[in-house]
Amino acid sequence: MIKNWSLSNIKSEISKIAWAESDSRMDGYVTWSCKQELYEILWHVEDQLRRCSTYAGEEDFLLKREKELTWRMLNEK
Repeated sequence: MIKNWSLSNIKSEISKIAWAESDSRMDGYVTWSCKQELYEILWHVEDQLRRCSTYAGEEDFLLKREKELTWRMLNEK
């Protein structure tokens, strides 16, 4: 397989949208459109993931993420 994309570039582009959404110099009209784009990306990825196979180790990979999120939430309090 030839991997013709870059995960770091994809994440960087998404971070740019998130940064624009939180720009306090912009009004809600502008920032809401940024948030809508983030939702569209999320939904697109969810749709693609539903089409994917399930792999060995996937459950552990997802459980690790859930633990990270739990610890993050506990540490924010």
